[in-house]
Order: sequence, then structure tokens, then C-alpha cells
Amino acid sequence: MKRSKPWFEEWFNSPYYHILYGQRDYNEAKRFIENLLAYLQPVKESTFLDLACGKGRHALEIANHGYPTTGIDLSVNSIDEARKLNNPLLRFEVGDMRNVHFPNAFSYIFNLFTSFGYFDDHDGQKQSLDAMHAQLKAGGTLVIDYLNTYKVEQLIEENPIHTLSISDIEFHIKKRLSSQFISKEISFHDKGTDYHFYEHVWRLSLENFQDLLENSGFEIQTIFGDYELNNFKPNTSDRLIMVAKRT
Repeated sequence: MKRSKPWFEEWFNSPYYHILYGQRDYNEAKRFIENLLAYLQPVKESTFLDLACGKGRHALEIANHGYPTTGIDLSVNSIDEARKLNNPLLRFEVGDMRNVHFPNAFSYIFNLFTSFGYFDDHDGQKQSLDAMHAQLKAGGTLVIDYLNTYKVEQLIEENPIHTLSISDIEFHIKKRLSSQFISKEISFHDKGTDYHFYEHVWRLSLENFQDLLENSGFEIQTIFGDYELNNFKPNTSDRLIMVAKRT
């Protein structure tokens, strides 16, 4: 059956998305942002965009360090929650990352926790990067935090199916690989109803990102492999974190 909306519009606006991923805590976000800011050394006047910000946990930490921060996310539910955060330097907007919302407005754009590669076609990824480029000031910095496809592919081959019990709901999760995507099927039963959601991201390697970023006017400066900003190691690193300059 053909879905009326893209998978990410349905899933990210579902309350079950927040139940399944509710273990993402502010302490992890705090450590990651502290490490990034210590590395980047932004000047006092710097402005930040947290693109695909979710409920705003990373944006809050940036603002807590004294920087005006904007968060954009497609999920109305997430933005409603983010707007409850208490910091005068924060603002949040509902928006699609493929669109230019604030031309030449930001010193830094953060795109964190695998909030990229959702779209079915290559043009969607290019549009996203072009929009990021257009919203950065000259010489601005983009940080993309993506899963490490090398390691994820190994883990899926070893253990493609698992179950998580959260808030009295048993989530059955099946992961698979195709030539193009890393996919996840999420099935569960709650309050007399069976639910089935789907998510996927592109199998983007470091080499793929290098090409994509270069074609959109970016140059990678540094690559990290985890939230402690250790060096990237293809076979063992949990994350692929790229720091790129607008050229």
C-alpha cells in the first residue's frame, strides 16, 4: 500500500517515535555540545542553527553557552515540545531542511544524530546541503553527525532482528540492507491496535559525503568517530562526524 506521506513525516510526528527513542538524554547532548564548542572555539557573536533539531536538546545546550540558537524540525510535535525549553536565546520553527529559511544568517549549522539521508532520491540530499550552504555566512561551518555505515553494516549482518520493551510496549525491530539504504521496520501492538512504521537512511560512506559536500560548496576540515571527538576509524567508530567549511 502506498503511503500518503513520506515515512519521516508519519514516524517523527508519532508519539511512539518519542517513546522508542526517549532514552536519548540531555547528558549525552551536553557532553557532545561541550566537546564540539571546545573544538570549534566560536566567537561571542556566533549564531547557530540546529537543523532537524527534534525536541531541542542540542539547541538548548548551545544556547546555554551564550549563543543565539535557532532550531528547525519538520515534526510539529517535536517543535511544540522544544518551545517549552526555557532560554531567551532559543527560537524554534517548523520547517523542511531542503528549504532555505534564513539566508546567510548563521555562523554554524549543526545537523546531528543521523538527521540526514532520509529522502528517497539523490536530489533530496543535494537540496538539503544546498540549503545549508545558503543559510551559512561566508566562511561558516557545518557539522554533520551521521552513523558509521561501515560498522552498522557489520552489526546488521550479525544481528538484524531485536526486541525492545519500553513503557509496556514491545517494539519488534528488523534492520536490513539494500544497495541504497539502511532500513528499519518497527512493529508493535498497543491499546488493541497493530502498528507498523518504517525508516531508512542512505548508505552514505565518508567518500560519498566528500563528494556530496564538495558538490554543494563545502570542504571537510576534520573527521571524528564519536561524541568524545576521537579519530574516525572505519571499522570500529560508532559515528561519522564531519566538520566542513563553506567555501
